[in-house]
Amino acid sequence: MNSNSEHSKHVIDEVRSRIKRKGKIPFSEFMELALYLPSYGYYCVNEKQPYREDYYTSPTVSPVFGACIAIQLRQMWALLGKPKEFAVVEIGSGNGNLSRDIIGFAPKFDNEFASCLKYFPTDITDKVPSKITGCVISNELLDAFPVARFKIIENSIHEVFITLDTDENIIEVTERCSNVQINEYLQSLNNPLIEGYKGEFNVGIDDWIRKVSGILSKGFVLTIDYGGYKDDVYSKSNSKGTLQTYYNHVYGLSPYQKVGQQDLTAKVDFSRVIDVGYANGIESIGLIQQADFLRSNGIEEMQNQIRDIKLDSRDKQENLYAIDMLRRTDHLGGFKVLIQSKDQDGLSLEKLWPSRNDLDAFAKDPPLKTLDHICILPSQYLNSYIEVDNLFEDFPGNS
Repeated sequence: MNSNSEHSKHVIDEVRSRIKRKGKIPFSEFMELALYLPSYGYYCVNEKQPYREDYYTSPTVSPVFGACIAIQLRQMWALLGKPKEFAVVEIGSGNGNLSRDIIGFAPKFDNEFASCLKYFPTDITDKVPSKITGCVISNELLDAFPVARFKIIENSIHEVFITLDTDENIIEVTERCSNVQINEYLQSLNNPLIEGYKGEFNVGIDDWIRKVSGILSKGFVLTIDYGGYKDDVYSKSNSKGTLQTYYNHVYGLSPYQKVGQQDLTAKVDFSRVIDVGYANGIESIGLIQQADFLRSNGIEEMQNQIRDIKLDSRDKQENLYAIDMLRRTDHLGGFKVLIQSKDQDGLSLEKLWPSRNDLDAFAKDPPLKTLDHICILPSQYLNSYIEVDNLFEDFPGNS
C-alpha cells in the first residue's frame, strides 16, 4: 500500500469508527476529517504540496500578487496613522509564499513601512497574536471550512448525513434538517430554493469571525476566496451545489473517492461573512473582484515595468502570463476580495486605494518569479473536469 492509500485508509477508518459510535455523522464532520484529521487529513500531511500537485493559487503563480497586497497593507498602515508596529496575521499561510513575497517587496517601495511591518504567518490550528493593530489576511481559506450539505425534498430542508451500508461502504442518507441556524438562514433567502435543490452551508464562518475579532483590536480584515453574495451562491445555476474536489489538477470527482488525498471546497457565502462580522464588531468596506483589487494596487504598473525589463524571452513570457492569470476574471482574477474593518469610521474602498502617482513610484522595481513559484505557461496546468451528475449518489467501494 502506497503512502497516499495509507493516509486515505486512516481517514476512512476514523470515519467508519465515528459512524459506528454515532450511527451517522453530518457531512460537515466527514469533510473536517477528510481535510484536517491530524497527520492524515488532506491539509495535515507534511510532505504534501497541494499547490503543486492538485491546484495553483495566486501566491504560487506570481510574486506580483504579494507585492500588490504589500502596497494595500501600506495604505492601511497609513490610514491607521502609521503605527510603529503594524501587525499582519496571515491564517492558512501554507508554504509561506505570500508572507515571503510581502516581506520581500515591502522595503523595495517604502522602508518606513517595512520597518513597522511585523508579519505572523500561521496555519489554522496555530496560536495567534491577540489585540493587534494591523490586518488579518486569508487567501483561499474559508472555502475549505467544513460545510453542511442539504437537499430540498417536498419543500423541506433535508440535511445530508454519512453512514455505512451492510458492506461498510460509505453512503449518504438525508433527514429533515434540525439545525435551527441552517433552517432560518435558508428560509430567509430572497428567492426560495426549488424542489430538488442541493447546496451547502459553511459551518465554520461564525467561529472564524469570532477568532478574527479576538485577534484584531483595530485595523482591517482582508479575505480572498471564491464565492459571492448569498443570492449568487444559492442561485438556480448552483442548484446541484458548489462542493468541488481537486486531485492532480482534475476536479469533479466524488467526495468519497481519494478521501484524505483530494481537496474539498465550496463557494464562500460572503453575505454570511459580512453579517457575522457586523455581529462581532467588524464592518464591511466592500466586496470586489480580485482583478479590480489588484488593478487598484499596482498590477498594471508592475506588468508594464516587467515588459521593459531585459529578461530572457521565456522568463519574460512566464512572468507576464502569470500576471495575466491573476488579472483575468475567467481565471484567478474572478476570485473575490472582501475588505472589512474594526474600530474605523468613514472608510470606503476609494480611500483604500493609493494614488496613481504613488502606484507609479511603488511599482518601479517589480518582483520576478523564483523557484518558490510554479512554472506556468499557456500550455500548462490546464485543469481537467469530470462531470458528476449527482454528488448525492451512493459511491460504494470507497475504501
